[in-house]
Amino acid sequence: MSRSKKPALPGQMLASADELAKRVKADLILILADGAINRRALESLSRDAQILVVTSSPRFLLDTEALGIWRIHYDLRPDDTSHFERVRMGIVLGMEGGYIKRGSRLVCLFGLYERRGVDSLIVVDTSKGFEGYHPDSIAELAGDLHIEVVKSLLDIAVDIGQEGREGDPVGTLFVIGDAERVMRHSRPMTFDPFRGYSEREKNITNPDIREGIKEVALMDGAFIVQNNGVVLSAGRYIASDVKGVTLPKGLGARHVAAASITKQLNAIAIAVSETTGTVRAFRNGQIVMRIDPPRRRLRAR
Repeated sequence: MSRSKKPALPGQMLASADELAKRVKADLILILADGAINRRALESLSRDAQILVVTSSPRFLLDTEALGIWRIHYDLRPDDTSHFERVRMGIVLGMEGGYIKRGSRLVCLFGLYERRGVDSLIVVDTSKGFEGYHPDSIAELAGDLHIEVVKSLLDIAVDIGQEGREGDPVGTLFVIGDAERVMRHSRPMTFDPFRGYSEREKNITNPDIREGIKEVALMDGAFIVQNNGVVLSAGRYIASDVKGVTLPKGLGARHVAAASITKQLNAIAIAVSETTGTVRAFRNGQIVMRIDPPRRRLRAR
């Protein structure tokens, strides 16, 4: 009995993406993959549409820029995020790199079952769901840190500021970068709720832990986050030098801690005000970003 030849799924998906992009008048085809895509087929597709490839493989489709294909390499592990979060991450990276504008319509190719290739297709309108994303200001805040990690922290902080937890207002503090030194400038206030968990289970970019992060935010103390998004510890009291720290009147100890630790170390801090839900980001001891929640959803008392 002869074996039937396995259909070339990636090639079929590229053809489908081309057809769909024309039908919905997409501005760009976004491909998230690490392999299994034929370079010649991709070149053929690029004649009909602008393509952006986002990959975690340093060698995959290298030097395709000469064909007019845009390419972004990132070094966060795709296994640390859900499939649809990877799509969102690819869009954020594209926006940060100037390839994608807010309001663009995208056809996105990614792997839902294929580990390296593509087997799924969706249309994304970036005018929805990216309203709070300002690439220039977030890139400036992130500096050398992974922009998606910083964006994930901001998203969580805004959610906490807007929703609180179970109807009650919540304030908290995240410190990211220079994590080992931040640990030396802090001390535990209670048991560490993240101790014993794997890096994936406590990576801030993993959407599965967001509700857990919000739950832990009810505890006193700061989250200490590594550059790669892994929460090193939580429930920490920041004990850094406050000399020379000046803040607007009305900001309390949480904001003083954020300003002092970022003035002293190469880190950024994101503080959520328990009183107003306002999110403030700190770098070099200064407030460099402020996000006011659109409407705080807290229960009536």
